[in-house]
Amino acid sequence: MQPDFVVIGAMKCGTSTVCAFLEDHPDVYMVPSSEPNFFSSDENYAAGTETYERLFDAARPMQIKGEGSNSYSDGASTPETAARMAAHYPNLKLIYLVRHPIVRIRSDWIQKRVQSSNRSPATLDLAIATEHDFYVGKSMYWKNLSHFRAHFSDDQLFVACLEDLSSNRAHVLQNLCQFLEIENISEVKRGHLNPSSGKAVPTPLYNKVNRLPGLSLLKSLLPKGLKTGVKSTLLSAPATEVPDFSPETYANIAAELRDDSAQMLTYLGKPADFWKF
Repeated sequence: MQPDFVVIGAMKCGTSTVCAFLEDHPDVYMVPSSEPNFFSSDENYAAGTETYERLFDAARPMQIKGEGSNSYSDGASTPETAARMAAHYPNLKLIYLVRHPIVRIRSDWIQKRVQSSNRSPATLDLAIATEHDFYVGKSMYWKNLSHFRAHFSDDQLFVACLEDLSSNRAHVLQNLCQFLEIENISEVKRGHLNPSSGKAVPTPLYNKVNRLPGLSLLKSLLPKGLKTGVKSTLLSAPATEVPDFSPETYANIAAELRDDSAQMLTYLGKPADFWKF
């Protein structure tokens, strides 16, 4: 039960939406609601391919099989992933989604901030200063894709932009179906999943309040609804209202990403100003 395709990322570029579409497709068995991270985790990889292939045991005859793990395209921290994939499954088809690289960083920070609250940097500038590779590295699309192009041919790669997925989803998914050689399905059961725009982000005030003595005991005594209400109204802000990069930080990461982005856009056949910096 070997995989036929893998969604390799990038994080916050529409992978949840594409994986959900494939999970709902009758011709596809998609490992459900999970990121196996088999090729990017030394511990998981050490368990062996027999363990990995059990993930696909529930596939029906004639279904193609796949999984999605955003960590696979994080070349800065998992450079061995592409070589590991090619060593075991050289005929894999790979799906890679991208978007404006700086917008992706902002969305990634919002996601991490929502999930980790005071354990993650409280501002975008601080995130870049303290966790540069975590955020900027995943937006180096051409560099990260090049790891895979060293082992897989271009006809094994499907690369699409979230901007196109948002503006003309049917066209992008039709091309994806052709790439995977499955029936094109016009009806999409689920819309855009896991968008950052609707999230509430913990503010710096949340950090201060969360460090107050005795707060853990107080939390345990408060009804869940009240705790949620306090956090959502007093200690968080809509993602659309979160302060953006400072001009200096934006200029620095734009300069760092510009050449890589230009090469990615050329590969995609997009105009040079498709992602404006």
